[in-house]
Amino acid sequence: MDPKRWRQIEQLYHAALEQVPTQRDAFLAEACGADDNLLREVESLLAQSGSTGALVDRSAWEAEAVRVDILTNLTAGARLGPYEILDRLGEGGMGKVYRARDTRLERAVAIKTSAEQFSARFEREAQAISSLNHPHICTLYDVGPNYLVMELVEGQTLAAHLKKGPLGLERISRYGAQIASALATAHARGIVHRDLKPANIMITEGGC
Repeated sequence: MDPKRWRQIEQLYHAALEQVPTQRDAFLAEACGADDNLLREVESLLAQSGSTGALVDRSAWEAEAVRVDILTNLTAGARLGPYEILDRLGEGGMGKVYRARDTRLERAVAIKTSAEQFSARFEREAQAISSLNHPHICTLYDVGPNYLVMELVEGQTLAAHLKKGPLGLERISRYGAQIASALATAHARGIVHRDLKPANIMITEGGC
């Protein structure tokens, strides 16, 4: 399918999500007109994401897989099961990070999407990571077909801080000790961080 067609499907998919469920069928019928293929594609996405009616009250882990190409380009108001996308926080080589709201618990979360669908091995590792409990390890709440739902840590990355200039000795020692402690906890559980770099280390507003 060509990119222009996908953009059309994606835009209509997100527009349909914003409609009241009881009015969604009428909205789609008018928006798609005589284009039956467009209607079927959008209805298929809505069905796969559990968005054909009320919000699905189950975890993303249990939810049916939503098309990866839709999940990697989310807009404000889009829903991933019980999670409502608020805005985009950043983007990297592996995917995008969004600020979102867990509508069940009314808490802010971060959702990181991947350009690739997760493998069974990744899912097993995600289960192990979710069991970690450490003040300097971001908590993993949930996992979907190609996205992670994590604790929202407010602040800036270490990479952003380094762009402002070198860190003082006291901060280097403090951050180094915190990172080493977090890694030691993960290693003790058999978990290895495969992408440790300044861009993946958050410095909170309190300086931790």
